Amino acid sequence: MKPVTARTPTLKLAAARLEFSRDRRFTNALHVAAVTSLVILFIMIGWRLLADSRSSAPVLAGLRQQNAALRTELSRALVELEMERSTRAALARQVAELNEESRELKSRLDFFNAQSGRPARTR
Repeated sequence: MKPVTARTPTLKLAAARLEFSRDRRFTNALHVAAVTSLVILFIMIGWRLLADSRSSAPVLAGLRQQNAALRTELSRALVELEMERSTRAALARQVAELNEESRELKSRLDFFNAQSGRPARTR
């Protein structure tokens, strides 16, 4: 036969507070250690963030300078593009005018050749 052991009900175990020790001094020491650890952790995180921000300042300055140079280059390229477009449009108008003038001169030449009785030459 098995010896009868005193069993604790499951509900009582689930509802009980978690205690590391019944000694109040030990519990207070654990609380102080936990608070001290959190304070040290926050100080280290803050120190690391400060160091990262200080080390990224020169990189940020370099990127700002590069960004300004790229903006200047972009504006210069846009001006050149606009000049190219206007030049192309002017050349297209000039070609159209020259084609019109060429047709008119050819028409006059054909008329002149027809009046003088000469056969028309083609190029």
